[in-house]
Amino acid sequence: MADNKFGEGIKKILLAGVGAVAITAEKGQEIIAELVKKGEITMEQGKDLNKDLQKSFKENMENRGINIDELSQKFSKMSEEEIAKVKEQLAAAEKVIREKMSKAEDVAEDVIDEVTENANNIKEKAADIVEKAEAKAGDAAETVEDAAEEIKEDAAEAAEEIKEAVEKTEE
Repeated sequence: MADNKFGEGIKKILLAGVGAVAITAEKGQEIIAELVKKGEITMEQGKDLNKDLQKSFKENMENRGINIDELSQKFSKMSEEEIAKVKEQLAAAEKVIREKMSKAEDVAEDVIDEVTENANNIKEKAADIVEKAEAKAGDAAETVEDAAEEIKEDAAEAAEEIKEAVEKTEE
């Protein structure tokens, strides 16, 4: 009996995989058809994109150890009831994925808001630091000018004293 439950579990997983393949292929074809309809791509480009999509998907599934042709054969042997169950399971899974994606988007928006706020705070602090640095640089320049003026005055006084001393020695 446990083996039967295990077999049913595997069957459900395979059915879900087949359903995912079918839905992905349908969605891809819908998108391509919409692009063709809008005139954004030509019918020939749409066919090429569809082939590329199918090839890429098949390769991706094969890399995961899933044989698409085998799944397709199993899917074609399924009853309408089994197909309906798979579609229900996929719809439920899609709902859960959408809810998780919505939550992830909300978290991402919160993170973006926080990062933006932090960046703005840093920008404001940097502006304050630049303003203080400019003020200090202005103060330092003023101090240097004052010191230079004092040195100039002292030098002028010393030159005057030397000139007077020279004149006295000449006398």
